[in-house]
Amino acid sequence: MEVRRYTSAGEFLDATRSFRSDDPVRTSLITSIASSVANGSRTYDAYFWLAVIDFNLVQGIAIRTAPFGFVFSPMSNSATEALFSFISIEDPTVKEFAGPKIVIDYLEQVSGRSAVDSESELIYENRHLIAAPARGDVRLATDSDFELIINWMKIFVEEVGISGYNLEGIVRDNLSHGRYFLLYVGDAIVSFGGHTDNQYLDGQTISRVGPIFTPLEHRKKGYASSITSAITQKLLSEGALATLYTQAGNPTSNKIYQEIGYTLVDENRRIVLS
Repeated sequence: MEVRRYTSAGEFLDATRSFRSDDPVRTSLITSIASSVANGSRTYDAYFWLAVIDFNLVQGIAIRTAPFGFVFSPMSNSATEALFSFISIEDPTVKEFAGPKIVIDYLEQVSGRSAVDSESELIYENRHLIAAPARGDVRLATDSDFELIINWMKIFVEEVGISGYNLEGIVRDNLSHGRYFLLYVGDAIVSFGGHTDNQYLDGQTISRVGPIFTPLEHRKKGYASSITSAITQKLLSEGALATLYTQAGNPTSNKIYQEIGYTLVDENRRIVLS
């Protein structure tokens, strides 16, 4: 097996299109990140665009947008070994890896190192919405809502333990492209949510719902279900397959998503190696 490193996000997307089209949901995070770099809406400190090739066919892909770690696609054990061996030489100080649990479990095994941090996410898809009861009105957020959303996003990233890298830029980009929505009850804003840009792969359209955030004082009132349902309906009406990621250990959010028609696709795992 050969590992190829591509010089740009666009070159990587072109070379891996067929592979990603065969498994669009489980490669959607990679597609979304690479597409945002290719179109200039996101920039990072450094880039790795990698593919494992065997008999001229892509067998697995992985990317890194520093300061974040590597994100792996589904792949065989042999492809995982080939990629990890390549990364160990080309990017020896990296410690963070994420991807399908079966892939990351095997990567940890072949690394010979132990995970000092580990968390799991579940990937869901929705093809048939079971609409949640409407709780107020969902409206498109605008630039005037920036201060509210950036403050809520700071709370959100702290609660779920994700990186806040370039948070202001991400919020402004999503606002400018109409990807954030607010739930009003009367004159009060009680919840907000968003989605990624649509991904187009060989006749398929996919978008990922998130973030979804409700302040503590407004929780347990059905607001998260209501805004998630509304955003999902918007995506489905546009012909997109709606997907989302949620923490595996959060029974509340998993119950909410399942009740409105989301079905489990796979479990992802993120580790930090010693």
